[in-house]
Amino acid sequence: MKKYIKSNTFYFSICIILFSTAGIMSVFLANIIKKMIDTSTERNITQFYQVMILTIFFIFINFILHILRGYFRAKFLKRVMLSLKHDLFKGIFSKSIKNYNKKNTSVYFSIFNNDLKIIEKNYFDNLLTIISDFSQFFICLIAVFSLQFELALIIIFINIIAIFVPVLFGKILSKKQIESINRFNNLNIKIKDFFNSFEVIKCFQTTNRIISEFDQVDVEYEESMQNYRYYEGIISGFSTLSSLGVSVMTTLISLYFVIINQISIGEMMAITQLVNNIANPLGRLSNELPLLKSIKPVEQKIEKYIKIDDVIQNKKCIKSIEKITFNHLYFSYDENKEIIHDLSYTFLKNKKYAIVGNSGSGKSTILKLILNYYDNYQGGLYINDIDINMIDMTSIYSNISVVHQNAPILNDSLKNNITYYNNYPDSQVYRVMKDAGLENFIKSLPNGLDTVINENGNNISGGEKQRISIARMLLKNVDLLIYDEPTSNLDNITAKEVETHLLDENKTCIMVTHRLDKELLNKFDEILVLENGIIKEYGNLKNLLEKKGTFYTLYRGGE
Repeated sequence: MKKYIKSNTFYFSICIILFSTAGIMSVFLANIIKKMIDTSTERNITQFYQVMILTIFFIFINFILHILRGYFRAKFLKRVMLSLKHDLFKGIFSKSIKNYNKKNTSVYFSIFNNDLKIIEKNYFDNLLTIISDFSQFFICLIAVFSLQFELALIIIFINIIAIFVPVLFGKILSKKQIESINRFNNLNIKIKDFFNSFEVIKCFQTTNRIISEFDQVDVEYEESMQNYRYYEGIISGFSTLSSLGVSVMTTLISLYFVIINQISIGEMMAITQLVNNIANPLGRLSNELPLLKSIKPVEQKIEKYIKIDDVIQNKKCIKSIEKITFNHLYFSYDENKEIIHDLSYTFLKNKKYAIVGNSGSGKSTILKLILNYYDNYQGGLYINDIDINMIDMTSIYSNISVVHQNAPILNDSLKNNITYYNNYPDSQVYRVMKDAGLENFIKSLPNGLDTVINENGNNISGGEKQRISIARMLLKNVDLLIYDEPTSNLDNITAKEVETHLLDENKTCIMVTHRLDKELLNKFDEILVLENGIIKEYGNLKNLLEKKGTFYTLYRGGE
């Protein structure tokens, strides 16, 4: 986190200067109190007016300083948090798809919703408070030394004892905090899963069970927070005890020095005021310093996500995808079940391929392997005879467009949902919308392309979401089109129209489909028939039907 302070040195330096004045103002106030007591003792009206002017001046300066502190503190925190969030967001999006998918998306949400707030409060903001308290402590201590050396030594001794115990609890507090963060991550994951499954939960009538599951995870989180707050309370208790003890002891010792005529009553009140501004900051520091130390695990966690994924040097870039080759490839999500078994096949440029088979046969997994979702496979996967892991994935993605079965929808305008923030002329966007069957849909919208689509497309139909995804793909205009059940949410007539248009494109096409329509399947150069992760058959529609094998059974079953 230090680099974010260094990159905002100007604002941090101003904050240091402003917050360091806390000690000077405390000495100023103590001096005013001394003059007030001495003036009342001496009954000097001239000195009274001087003290009154000095007091007004002190109040005005203190007011200005607090305004300036608030302003520059806000500027500093804004700048460091903007930089930190930018780097974190950039770091997450620098990940490959396979590395991103290793974590539940709730983990990323939790970092932004929880961990960053801890960093802001317990590190950056806390650091400014520590500067202020250190300033008060040291400057007021020097002032006490100047008034009464022996008394200052006694105060230092008392304070060393007072701060010792809270520091011991700092490491425990750090462990308790990281435990509570992990529990919060688990709670976030559950909440996200349950909210995303709201309709299913209602249909299955498992609301009470889900509430019970939520309560169990929430109890674990709140128990971890209870432990954290418990140790935080211990530190706070010792801080309060030390502050109170030092104040009382100082008053008694100062009173003794007055009795033996070592100091005046005015000096006694000034020393008491100064000691309060030594003990109170020290008490806060005994709580603030462990908090600063406790964020170390959170800092390490965030830095891990900020770090840009290591890139293999000398990765090759490709200008087009000429062919994709699977060479004796085996893949499984876990050790218990193999999804893809000894897959050997080559997809060629400008050819059209359909992948068919029963659910769980590995159809979508083949597409994910092409998109480099996974690296824990055995065998080879090559693009243009180059190992996919030796190719810059940016150059691969620039040549691929994908239509997913569940089209992702942004809570944004229709135009941004299609362009994904790239700059395309409206005329081009309208053309692909027409090709995707969205012409009547856009005419019905109140603000056309500027109409806002709700989160997850809650204000449009499933078919319209799928058409938006298809329009998005057509707009990209690339070599390789990958379709994972692209028309699963469309009616049969519309589906046939859209699929016919997609297959008329003079591009490489790989489509996973369950629609075994003769007119559609005749448009494919080859149909791959998968069964339990194995290519049982492949060929054009006519050849496969003549074989009367696995595909024939699937085809007749779909009639």
